[in-house]
Amino acid sequence: MLFSRHSRIGWSLCLMINALLFGLNQSATAAPAAQPDEKPDVKGPVWYGVMDAGPREFRFAIEQSKAEDGTTVHDLVSFDEGSQKFRLDDFQLDEKKLSFKLKISKAEYEGQRRQPNEVAGKWKQAGIEFDLVFRQQETLKQEKPDEVWTGAIHPLFQKLNLQVRVYQREGGSDKVLFDSLSQKSGGFKATRKIEGKQWTLDVASVAGKFVGTLNDEGTEVVGKWSQGALKLDLTLKKVQDAVTNDGSVLRRPQNPKPPFPYSVESVTFENQADQVKLAGTLTIPEGAGPFPAAILITGSGPQDRDESLLDHKPFWVIADYLSRKGIAVLRYDDRGVGGSTGDPALATSEDFSRDAEAAFDFLKGNPKVKPNSIGFIGHSEGGIIAPLIASRRSDTAFIVLLAGTGVNGREILLSQGQLIIKAEGAGDADTLELQRIVQTALINLVLKDDPVQSDATDEQIKNLLTEIREKLPASSLTDATMEESVRAGLKTLQAPWFQFFLTHEPGTVLSKVTCPVLALNGQKDVQVDPQVNLPAIRRALEEGMNKNFEVLELPDLNHLFQTSKTGGISEYQKIEETIAPVALDKISSWILKVVQQADLSNAQSK
Repeated sequence: MLFSRHSRIGWSLCLMINALLFGLNQSATAAPAAQPDEKPDVKGPVWYGVMDAGPREFRFAIEQSKAEDGTTVHDLVSFDEGSQKFRLDDFQLDEKKLSFKLKISKAEYEGQRRQPNEVAGKWKQAGIEFDLVFRQQETLKQEKPDEVWTGAIHPLFQKLNLQVRVYQREGGSDKVLFDSLSQKSGGFKATRKIEGKQWTLDVASVAGKFVGTLNDEGTEVVGKWSQGALKLDLTLKKVQDAVTNDGSVLRRPQNPKPPFPYSVESVTFENQADQVKLAGTLTIPEGAGPFPAAILITGSGPQDRDESLLDHKPFWVIADYLSRKGIAVLRYDDRGVGGSTGDPALATSEDFSRDAEAAFDFLKGNPKVKPNSIGFIGHSEGGIIAPLIASRRSDTAFIVLLAGTGVNGREILLSQGQLIIKAEGAGDADTLELQRIVQTALINLVLKDDPVQSDATDEQIKNLLTEIREKLPASSLTDATMEESVRAGLKTLQAPWFQFFLTHEPGTVLSKVTCPVLALNGQKDVQVDPQVNLPAIRRALEEGMNKNFEVLELPDLNHLFQTSKTGGISEYQKIEETIAPVALDKISSWILKVVQQADLSNAQSK
């Protein structure tokens, strides 16, 4: 991938078919995504360019807009990544040049004006340079394909929409580009061979091939998509126009819109212990103050300050709601994302806790914030991090755990793997058994007395495969598929973050937390099972003799606290609601109650 993309779905390790498909990350980027009520095409005047990046071709537009705090910002719209927007840093445009950086992906561009409406320059990233020419247009116009073919494949419990764009070149040759619309990844170079009615479409960069037969009308090609050990039915149908996303218009009605009845400040602070600078947004209610404050801590994977996911911006929604209720809120970009520095690849939850603690110290120095009324709201992994801080900081006023864990990562993964498959309607006995066997074997290998510290050797892989095959049902995956899945799974589990996650015992930490605690889980959460985690959280708090806590399961809500039917991951994007009002109301009312009780207690003790 050209841009950095990180897992946003959490800790899921299906380690089966999805680990092989395309090698394209399906999750949303850490950069700010396109607003859901906007059309994919950018309105002019805009700067537009097409970049040949070897195995892929990218179509870009530069868009100017107003940020939440009223400042002018520039975004790079990447049409071959689902029309997502990437915030540009250090943007400069004058009569001589155009330049910018993308800190999230450690990329930069500098070009010189050749004409008033044309800039030619170099895109630099990871030691590689690509030519990129931007041209200014009054209204965005993209080259229209001469042919467009669309279809879908169905690996496991997913439906992946695909597209093939064909452009005729001078001299008769074709330029063929392949798009995985559902995965927001496109522009993959392909070759098409036609012999009579037989089609062969090769997409070398994803090791995929389609072989099919064109019908007599010339409107449909029926065949098979193969990739690795996979062979899936695929019918490509000829359509009039290409699309730049999955074809759906996503509405996000809860995304806040100005004017805001609170102040919005862009802030920076530093985790001096790790020499990490963090950038964020502080929203402060109207009035003299000082106000109670909450620090938002994101879930797993590097994320932006809004915890942007599938066009949802849950942390922005929470901040807006709480600040309207009289609570200041600080949310910030994770390490290596947006305006924040640092390398998240080498960090664990313990390291991230020092970032959140730096935010805490930063707020204590703000005159509009009550220094004794600052707490944390952590979602998913954030629900691991918040107790870490509260257990060592007696001045923590409260913590709110949103889908926080009460058991170690090993138990989370084994529970999660089963629940995700069941929720997606793919929970036949063989699939569930395969999931359990593979996950258990991989985790046990990583956690054994002499764990694998780097890439596993062929001998280790061979022994592990033998162990797995002995337990597999007869209808399981092929050896080739299994080996690729095992290698992918081991690579993930060997990362420092996973090493910490697998063995960390949240209950031990929670038993040391003395400040008020609110633990919320959705009833239909398939990533952090409420039936497993909420009792463990309650038990730990009781054992630690915490005097003020509430543990609550909210009906019909999923891992993102959306009102859902199944709780399945495939629903996240389809649901228009970002966070259920019942969850927002519970969070705000509980925090205000806790702060008021503390104020009353302090007044009585004087």
